[in-house]
Amino acid sequence: MILSVTSLKGGVGKSTIAQNLAVCFAHAGYKICIVDVDTNQSALRWSGLRDESLPAVPVVALNDDVGLAKNVKHLNEDHEIVIIDGTPSLSQVTSKIILLADLLIIPIQPSGLDVWATEKFLERYNNAVEQKEATIPAQFLINQNQSTNLSKEVHEILEQTDIPVFKSSIRSRIAYREAVIKGLGVFEYKDEKAKQEMADLFKEIQSIIRKLNKKK
Repeated sequence: MILSVTSLKGGVGKSTIAQNLAVCFAHAGYKICIVDVDTNQSALRWSGLRDESLPAVPVVALNDDVGLAKNVKHLNEDHEIVIIDGTPSLSQVTSKIILLADLLIIPIQPSGLDVWATEKFLERYNNAVEQKEATIPAQFLINQNQSTNLSKEVHEILEQTDIPVFKSSIRSRIAYREAVIKGLGVFEYKDEKAKQEMADLFKEIQSIIRKLNKKK
């Protein structure tokens, strides 16, 4: 199962979400790996900080579109879950990441800039669907969520698209920034609220995966 975490906008939390989901899968006993396509290779650096006593979350850096699909498919044969940490760009790499996805996770922050960037992303997504001639399951994930009118408005705008929004969302918590520099996920960290919201998202994704597997 290939999960692609991608967006056309930088700073929306793709790497943080990929790393934290990978930790949840690892603790649940899945054979997991992350494919780091971002030129910053933050997931690769994060993995180097992980203590060897923790569940393994190997990271493979593939920041060139040449051979990306072939290598990801090989990794998918050897792992139950492959999470692609996508790059924020309009390049062909983004299209390949979308095409490879069994489930596409699209992080978005509650801001006007993110909504505008999402409009361009949807064009790229729809082009990929046409190219694949098949549906590509996808869901928006609201990150840095706040209990504000803007958050509600962004949620309402997203609901008008053909792509559903996760019931779970990620709030702005310092625990995510603290955990990453220790090579941890918040599931392994001391903030119980952060741990719970990531566990909720993980359960929701597990449910979606089960439904997708039944359709195969």
